[in-house]
Amino acid sequence: MAKKSKKTPRAPTSSPPPAGRPARRASTTTVVLVLAAAVVALSLWLALRPHATATQEVAPAATPEAERAVASEALPPIVEAGNLLANPGFEQGEVGWHWLEWSKGWAPFRISRNLAYEGDASVLLPLRSQNDARSTIVWGAVQEVELTEALPGCIEGYYYVDKWSRGAERQYLQLVIIDLSRDVGQGNAQLRYVVSGAETQPHQIGNAHYIFLESPRQREPVRGQWVPFATNPAQDFQTHWGYVPGPGHKLRILYEARFDLRGPGSAEVFADVYYDNLYLGPPSASRCRR
Repeated sequence: MAKKSKKTPRAPTSSPPPAGRPARRASTTTVVLVLAAAVVALSLWLALRPHATATQEVAPAATPEAERAVASEALPPIVEAGNLLANPGFEQGEVGWHWLEWSKGWAPFRISRNLAYEGDASVLLPLRSQNDARSTIVWGAVQEVELTEALPGCIEGYYYVDKWSRGAERQYLQLVIIDLSRDVGQGNAQLRYVVSGAETQPHQIGNAHYIFLESPRQREPVRGQWVPFATNPAQDFQTHWGYVPGPGHKLRILYEARFDLRGPGSAEVFADVYYDNLYLGPPSASRCRR
């Protein structure tokens, strides 16, 4: 530290400073004013600037994409009043649906997001015979329903055929209702509805009645557009089996596309079939009124 020099008497304030020595009082006053102004400016800046405390953190604002993601997760499944089928438009993917994996004659379905009658999804049944030695293959979406009341009078839906290359005489679309709670001697009571693709009854089965939904019957299904189909299953059970399934009965509903008994040397089967907007419930102003 530098040694302090001895103080010398100050000159009277009225006397000019000695030659070569600066006017110390004026310089000191200026420095003091500048420092004071700087302190005031610093205090104002510290008081006004935004800051986070140690106990409170500022969270980043949610992006619109994040808000939409949260909202979509909170949305309940689409449910149509009176419809006994879960996820009838396949908007929730495979929820509520399965295929008969235990059966050697079955193949799995897919969920399509490329084609839909309503919403943005449908079920796709891709019929393919290439590299498959089985003579009969069923592609289908299946759901079980337990009745709390008598079987209602409407089952309805839409199908769409994109590709359709026939490689078997029996190649068709079918809707099946099986009453798992009623044995008729040769198995559970069944109604087999030929939706399209066949002009004659495909098989003779002791526990099944065939019903054609098209009139006139079509050997080849309509392609390139959504086609509606509908019937009254309560009336059909009463007509063909003499009863209507009631409360406590468990039904199996199957939406199928299939080929049966394809022989060696036949052409390859290649077809894409879609189902969507399915319904099982009471008739309404918009259901089973065609």
